[in-house]
Amino acid sequence: MVNAQENFERGKTQKMFRPSKSFLMRVVILSCWVTSFVQCFAHEALAQEKIRIGISFLSPSFLPTVVAEKKGFYTKYGIASEHVLISLSVAMSALGTGDLDYACSVAQGVAAAIKGFPLKLVMITQNNLVFALVVRPEVQKVADLKGKTVGISYLGSTMHLVADTIFRHHGLVPGKDVNFLSAGDNQGRLLALEAGRVDASFGDPPFNIWADKRGYKVLVWAHDYITLPQTSILVTDKKIQQSRDQVKRVIKGTIEGLRFIKERREESIDILARWSKVDRETATGMFESFFPAYSSDGTMTDEILKAALEDALRRAKIEKSIPINQIADRTILAEAQKELGIK
Repeated sequence: MVNAQENFERGKTQKMFRPSKSFLMRVVILSCWVTSFVQCFAHEALAQEKIRIGISFLSPSFLPTVVAEKKGFYTKYGIASEHVLISLSVAMSALGTGDLDYACSVAQGVAAAIKGFPLKLVMITQNNLVFALVVRPEVQKVADLKGKTVGISYLGSTMHLVADTIFRHHGLVPGKDVNFLSAGDNQGRLLALEAGRVDASFGDPPFNIWADKRGYKVLVWAHDYITLPQTSILVTDKKIQQSRDQVKRVIKGTIEGLRFIKERREESIDILARWSKVDRETATGMFESFFPAYSSDGTMTDEILKAALEDALRRAKIEKSIPINQIADRTILAEAQKELGIK
């Protein structure tokens, strides 16, 4: 009798707690939601690995890292990036103190590296220079600028080197046949041109676009005279040693930014217009001028690195031989490219 009563109570209990189909469905949905929330939380936590990238001004030269940030490619690889406007000479010191994690340059980085600063290029984002020599309408050839003053950014800059190369190519000796005036950024050089302080000036887009609207013209482009990389990602040796995986993820995100620029021109122009605070017509002109110079995958060839190294040695008046591996580390880039299926 007792056994019969126990069996009855057990059966009643089992029946009372038998889950319905709707209950099971709610459990499954809740489980999926919790899993999704945890994955999202983990992703957000990963994305909080913050980095600071130093750039000198709002130029298309830095569009690859800006696109990587704006389109979420860095976030995809667990990076929360911030671009910091800073003088590139100051940026080299900021890398050393840890106030910056990365900087975008070639000339300043190589110049520091050949003097013993523990710094490396880890990828190239812009393979060539995009400088134009802008002149008044009556100037027909470079030789017409004999005895004139030409605006550049500052003495010792890459622009200064380009100006020197171009004028010597045309038989004019800087300091004797033509003078250079340090006039600052694009706006400063345009003001100097309009004020008559200089007779011609070098600049990079949108300088040529602004000048064209004011009646000036482009006489020559730098890339017709010299092949020299303009922008790279720079990091310290310490960063490479202590955060190698982060460096690789930054490289991957930047490569995806470069791909986006190559494949999605209209969207890239929109990003450039908003970021640089110019109208779309100006942004389009800037983008088209820079587009051929962008790297497709960050590759640093021996030719590109040798050109950057020779430029730095010549400007520093250093005659000793310095190996490429003192200015660049290509091992992390090779790993990133392989993992992305590029090489």
